[in-house]
Amino acid sequence: MSLYLNLLHAIAEIFGLILIGLLLKNRSIISEAHRPVFGKLVTDFALPALIFTSLYSQTIKMADVKGAAIMFTTSVLCLILAWAVGRYLSLKGPQLGAFVIAASFGSSSSLGYSVVSQVFPGDTTALTDAVMVSELGVGVPAFVLGVAVASYFGHGDRRLGSTLKTLIASPIFISLVLGLAFSIFKPWPENPLLALTVGILNIIGDSLVVFVALSIALMIRMIPLNGFTSLIVAVAAIELLAQPLITFTLAETQILPVKEIDILLIESSMPSGTIAAVLADRFGCDGALASALVIATYALCMITIPLIMLLAI
Repeated sequence: MSLYLNLLHAIAEIFGLILIGLLLKNRSIISEAHRPVFGKLVTDFALPALIFTSLYSQTIKMADVKGAAIMFTTSVLCLILAWAVGRYLSLKGPQLGAFVIAASFGSSSSLGYSVVSQVFPGDTTALTDAVMVSELGVGVPAFVLGVAVASYFGHGDRRLGSTLKTLIASPIFISLVLGLAFSIFKPWPENPLLALTVGILNIIGDSLVVFVALSIALMIRMIPLNGFTSLIVAVAAIELLAQPLITFTLAETQILPVKEIDILLIESSMPSGTIAAVLADRFGCDGALASALVIATYALCMITIPLIMLLAI
């Protein structure tokens, strides 16, 4: 019961912040005109800081590499599946991009870490493993493939070179490369200037959830239910059911400790990541549609996650 209550608490925090954002919008403290600003604060400021600080001090183990590879493979397979389903549902351009991103990348960090800490109370190694699996297995494809997909379908620029240029020049990609480089080579371990910089980046990274919630609040608009129900069902089927089942199947083929398999299953059962909506909107896709799909999977995950937990524990 404590696990389920913790899940409800984590989801309630996200919804609460979004509701505060809606209140601020209703009182004209923030407005639609601020949406690009908050989008850039997420993708060009808070998220890069969080990525770097999450990776730079970690030590990558072989089990982490295997687990991350499984999560990465699952994300790619679900991305392809989401594209096929989206085309079947006659989605095009920005709507298709929003659908693919929302269906492919889960909230493996904020919500996932909370659930892992409850399943393995007091086990710091479990949380460390979850961070590595999440950042390398979900974060890398989300921040690399997610940005590429959003830019491709959103900006309408089908040139591979242009998409790659947008990706490589993004602060998200740069922070990812720097974080992995520091994790592997560990330069200047006792440098006080580095310690000060990381401390500042930690504070900036902590602001991510607030900026994401405000961005989603500014993106939310009324969407006709006609035809939208099928999109919710499709995203939920891919994100909340197909992802954990694919991950579990792949994990069973590898020689991994039981705890590692449990962590993989938990992380892959999370709802669509709130950052997916911001990425969709930031790079020209339908941010309102992505936000609605994210919120829908958060509501539905209260049913699907306990079912998945029966396999994990």
